[in-house]
This record gives sequence, structure tokens and C-alpha cells, in this order.
Amino acid sequence: MTRAALADIIRLGTVTGMRSMAGPAALSLRGSSAWKQVVPLLAVGEMMADKTSLVGDRIDPLPLAGRALMGALVGGTVARDHRGSAIAGGLIGAMTAVVAAHLAYRIRLRMPTSSTIGGVIEDAFVIALASVPAR
Repeated sequence: MTRAALADIIRLGTVTGMRSMAGPAALSLRGSSAWKQVVPLLAVGEMMADKTSLVGDRIDPLPLAGRALMGALVGGTVARDHRGSAIAGGLIGAMTAVVAAHLAYRIRLRMPTSSTIGGVIEDAFVIALASVPAR
């Protein structure tokens, strides 16, 4: 696996751990499929839902499993696009998403702001990191 592929997997795995649809949205914007229209809207919806009391903790078993699955999807796709092992990329993407979910959860709990403001700050970070172009 190339260094560029690994960096891309870790970056997109990180944002996927923070917002489960952010990595897939960043990937979809690179292509020209119909998903380019849909997936970013799902990511925006997730960012809005995060500010409500309806959404549980990202480290609860089901949401965490979803983030791991999306991280695996993103990592495998990036690895395959770089002619690397989709399995290795998927494992790295899943592990990165799980670690990022736990770290972001702990950081957000310690923020001296309201949950909503903390979520907006986190969203800005996710968007900035997801917007870094692939190498």
C-alpha cells in the first residue's frame, strides 16, 4: 500500500469515526456517479441529527459498529483505487474509525461548551479534514 493511500485511508477513517457518513461523502464527491448527489445529503442530515437528543452516543455498540463498517468501506475503496489490498485498507479504515470515534467522544465530553456548540465545532473540523484533496 502506498503512503498516499494509507494517509487517505487514515484521514477518511478519522472523519468517518466522527461522522459516519463524512468519509463516504468525501469519496462520493470524487466520482461521477449518482451517489455524488445523495451521499453528501446524508452526511448533512447526520450532522443536523447529531445536534438533537435523538442520537445516542457514537461509542454505543450499534453506532460504533456502523462507523467501523463505513470505515471499512471507505478504507477498502481507497486501497482498491490505489491498486492495494481492499482487505488491508478495510481493516485500517475500520480501526481508524473506531479509534477516532472514541477519541472524539472523549474530547467532546470535555469541551467547555454546550453539546450543540461542541457539535458545530466538530462538524467544522470534519468538513475541513474531509475536504483535503487525495494525493
